[in-house]
Amino acid sequence: MLLEFLTPEWKSTQTLCFQSNLQPLMTALVQRDSQDSRVNCFSFDKTVANRIQRKCNLLQEEHSISTEWNILCEDEFPKGDYDAVLLPFSQQFSDEYIRDLTLSAIQSLKIGGSLTIASPRTKDYEYHKFLKSLFKKVTRIVSDAGIIYQAKKHKAVLKKKDFVEELAVREGERLLHAYTRPGVFSHRRPNQSARALINLMELSDNTSILNVDCGSGIVAFVAATRCPSATVHAFDSNTRAVKCAEQGIDKNQITNISVVLNEAGEEIAPDSYDYILSNKSYFSSEGQGEIFLQTCLRALKPGGLLQFTTKQYQWYANRMLDLFTDVAIDGAVHHFMLSARKPANSISDESVVSWNSQTDS
Repeated sequence: MLLEFLTPEWKSTQTLCFQSNLQPLMTALVQRDSQDSRVNCFSFDKTVANRIQRKCNLLQEEHSISTEWNILCEDEFPKGDYDAVLLPFSQQFSDEYIRDLTLSAIQSLKIGGSLTIASPRTKDYEYHKFLKSLFKKVTRIVSDAGIIYQAKKHKAVLKKKDFVEELAVREGERLLHAYTRPGVFSHRRPNQSARALINLMELSDNTSILNVDCGSGIVAFVAATRCPSATVHAFDSNTRAVKCAEQGIDKNQITNISVVLNEAGEEIAPDSYDYILSNKSYFSSEGQGEIFLQTCLRALKPGGLLQFTTKQYQWYANRMLDLFTDVAIDGAVHHFMLSARKPANSISDESVVSWNSQTDS
């Protein structure tokens, strides 16, 4: 929608485009080859940012591109005096996340700069009203694909609303606190799949534990508290999730846990962990599922235990029978925990297909 709206004659000296997925917005803008212009692509997700970086590098090698470009991955929109900010929404974005993104994008604009938004939603009364409270004039263009909004920043905005929420989960006699933000799974409260994992997971002290796709970090916090002599590592590809987990570690004063920003499987030494925990609440695709299982298989020590929860377990269960031993399923009110062990005689091969090669193919 944005690319159709931005005609070939559209120009901007300093452009910021937000991307939450791999749609070809940034690569199309770079290929417009506009001299004396700069395009920055921004994402909260390191996997998305790295993929776009690689695609732009290939374009740079194959063509003589005069447009300057850069890929940014942070937990907040970049500060700057951008002439234009491009904001494509997804159907899955919550209303709160959309408002958060909108306010963040406005702060990145200079006075007189334009914000262009593409939304697949057609029922937009509340959001349109919200935009009109921020701008003097809002242009609204409706099509079968959704709605384009465009407005110019006419004044400096006050400090942006803080959408951070604090939640608590009881572990024994202790309350563990976690922070969430829009765009972090799951915002405001632990979802039922995470609660099922916390209730069903079986861990031992004096071990090494990896929490894959940690989100706000609540599962890792429980594991570290339940096993105070264990070493708990957590990672997520979402910068906001990592920031929230870091805040939670400080709040709870947990000393046996660390969290890093990481693409799935990136820089994880093979045969390193006794346990891997993850909340895979929603099944996205067989390709993503295969990457997850191969990453876990590589990272586990021989005999190590994988435990994760999901709503849709059928594909995982069938595939795990090919890769692991002692595969088991526990049900917990529409959320299922799958567990399996890495074969005791299995040694990870450094040539196991990585996240990057799978997703680039």
